[in-house]
Amino acid sequence: MGSKRVQFSPKEVAQSLRVSESSVKRWCDKGAIPTIRTVGGHRRITLSALREFLRSSDRSLVDPLVLGIEEAELSLANPQTIVRPLIPGDGREPSQQEFRSALAVGDEDRCLRLLMDRLSLGWSRSEAAEDMITDAMRAIGNAWDCGDLDVYQERRSCTICHRLVGQLRDSLPPIETGASVAIGASPESDPYQLPTAMVELALRENGWNAINLGCNLPVASLIRAVEDYQPSLVWLSVTSVADAEGFIREENRLANALGENTSLIVGGSALDDELRPRLRYTAHCDSLRHLVELASVLRRQAPPSRN
Repeated sequence: MGSKRVQFSPKEVAQSLRVSESSVKRWCDKGAIPTIRTVGGHRRITLSALREFLRSSDRSLVDPLVLGIEEAELSLANPQTIVRPLIPGDGREPSQQEFRSALAVGDEDRCLRLLMDRLSLGWSRSEAAEDMITDAMRAIGNAWDCGDLDVYQERRSCTICHRLVGQLRDSLPPIETGASVAIGASPESDPYQLPTAMVELALRENGWNAINLGCNLPVASLIRAVEDYQPSLVWLSVTSVADAEGFIREENRLANALGENTSLIVGGSALDDELRPRLRYTAHCDSLRHLVELASVLRRQAPPSRN
C-alpha cells in the first residue's frame, strides 16, 4: 500500500539517503533538489522533486521506509504515473509545475490535493490560491495563445479553478455577526469570473462579509448594489477592458457615487500604467497578498455592519 505523504523534511531525506542533513540542505540551496517553503520558512521536498533528484544524480534511497514510501513510488516508470504535458510558467517550484500540468489534463482531484498540501504547511487559502491557481491560469493562457493547448482545455481549466476556489471558500468558518460588508465584481465587458471570485475568497478569509456579484456587471447595477448593501468596501477586478474611455468614465462614476466611508479597491491585469492615473479609487492592489494587507487595515477602521 503506497504512502499518502508527498512532502518531506531535509532531515528525513538525509536519513533515507544515509547522508548528512547539511548535505541535503546544500543540495537544496544549489537547486539540485527543488524545494518549497512553509509559511515559517522551513524547507520541504516533494515526492516529485525527490524522484527527479534521484534520477539526475543516479542515486537511490538506502532506506525508503524512513519516508514511509515504497520503491515503486520512486520510479518514474511507475505504471500509476500519468504522463502530463510540461506547461512553462513563472512558478518554479515542483508543486506549481505539477499543478499546471494536472490542470492542463483536467485532473481536478490532483489539483485539489496540491492546494490542500499548501494548507497543511500553514498557508492561508488565498495564499495557496494565488500561488497555484493564478500562476497556473497565466501559464495555461500563454500555452493556449501559443497553440500548445486547445481552447477547450483552457475553458476546462477555468471551470476547474472556479470550482476549486469555491471549495476553498466553502471550507471557511461562518462569517461573524456584524462583520464589515464588502461587495465587488468584474466590470461590464469583462467576462472573467475567476479573479473576482478569488478576491471574495481573500476578503472572507480576512473576516469580511464579502459578496461577489460576478463578472460583466454594469456600473449602474453595482451602484444600486451599493445602495442596498451599504458596504464599507467595494472592489473592481479588471482583467479585460474593451473600451478604455468608456471604462474610465464608468469607473469614475462609481467612485463619485460612493460615500466618504466606502473604500474603492481596484486591481487586475488590465489596469496598466496608462489607465490607472485616469481612474479614481482608494487603492490599487497588484496581488491578493497586497489586498489582504490593505483589507486588514480597512476592516479595523470600518464600523460594524448594520445588515
